[in-house]
Amino acid sequence: MKDAAEPAIPVERALEIVLRETAPLEEERVALPCALGRILSEDIAADADQPPFAKAMMDGFAVRSSDVATVPIQLSVIEEISAGKMPLRSLLQGQAAKIMTGAPLPDGADAVQMVEKTRSPAEDAVVILERVASGANVAPRGRELKRGQKVLSIGELLTPARIGVLASVGRGSVTVRRRPRVTVIPTGDELVDCESAPGPGQIRNSNGPSLLAAARLLRAEVEDGGIVKDDSVALSQSIARGLRSDLLLLSGGVSMGEYDLVEKALEEEGVEIYFRKIAIRPGKPAVFGRKGSCLVFGLPGNPVSSLVIFAVFVASALRKMQGAPEVHPGALSAILAQPVSQRPGRTAYLPGTLRFADASVRIEPLPTTGSADLAAYSRANALYVIPSDRDRLEAGECVRVLPLDSTLR
Repeated sequence: MKDAAEPAIPVERALEIVLRETAPLEEERVALPCALGRILSEDIAADADQPPFAKAMMDGFAVRSSDVATVPIQLSVIEEISAGKMPLRSLLQGQAAKIMTGAPLPDGADAVQMVEKTRSPAEDAVVILERVASGANVAPRGRELKRGQKVLSIGELLTPARIGVLASVGRGSVTVRRRPRVTVIPTGDELVDCESAPGPGQIRNSNGPSLLAAARLLRAEVEDGGIVKDDSVALSQSIARGLRSDLLLLSGGVSMGEYDLVEKALEEEGVEIYFRKIAIRPGKPAVFGRKGSCLVFGLPGNPVSSLVIFAVFVASALRKMQGAPEVHPGALSAILAQPVSQRPGRTAYLPGTLRFADASVRIEPLPTTGSADLAAYSRANALYVIPSDRDRLEAGECVRVLPLDSTLR
């Protein structure tokens, strides 16, 4: 139950608890077109040498380098080899083959002279104008990959380039962790749908859409639980449905007020609560628990507080569920562009703009009126961190930053 005197736990300890209670989800097989943004659950090896043959890297003429030690020299052209076509003849002394980029070299050839450094007096003859060394303009067999060589490892994020690698080694499907199922339930009598005109004392529901979007960005399968009023029966029913997910997000109703009913409803539904307050700014009143395999977060009602807790804690859980090796990308740092102050005692995660300037990474603090200033937060691409024991940071100091809108990494 709620205890006003219960201390807020440090951010590091809260994150440790969240990750301790988070388990990777089961593996599944997905087709390559559906694999973008997923995390590999298997090592991938090359099924063949790449390239599978020595190939030309330039349009020109395949030659024996020993034949062109003295130039200019005229050679007989015995065939033309285009990409996708295998040579018909081996190259003998005094012979050359016209060849296109990507085409396999004929036996006997060990170099390619680019067409710009040749002259063709007849269709079956070429004059080589400059010497060319053995191996010049040639990609030897297996230069890029050897058969059996590991090309991708467990835990790697599947980017467009890595999907291209999978295709190149013949993998039309891969093993990944399944996508987490996330339910989002915003709570509060004051909330109305975003398309409705708020009445006296009402506000539009921004937490629901923003949290759904944040979870979707991290490849979760999301379900909108709908706005739930401050009614214990309705809240319990919605929570019971949401507990069928892998992760349940509630926003609002987690402070100490008379109408803050979320924590009590969670306990009545059998959720074990691990912490109720975090020494973080913004977002101190944040609840975390678990029932069975479902993780539960009770986020603050203020929209910026809600998104900060998501970025620091919920996103880390979603990454671990999907097998990401680095679940909390907090090791980045940047140079602070302006001095900033805070009341010490809580770790602050504040909005800023991360920029590359003068061969360095800089973070420009954004002015904000507080934890309800969603417009200011929306202009940020990162959060900069003020440690709990500091009341002021000076311009030029190196600070930790947490990029926003990031993928699984």
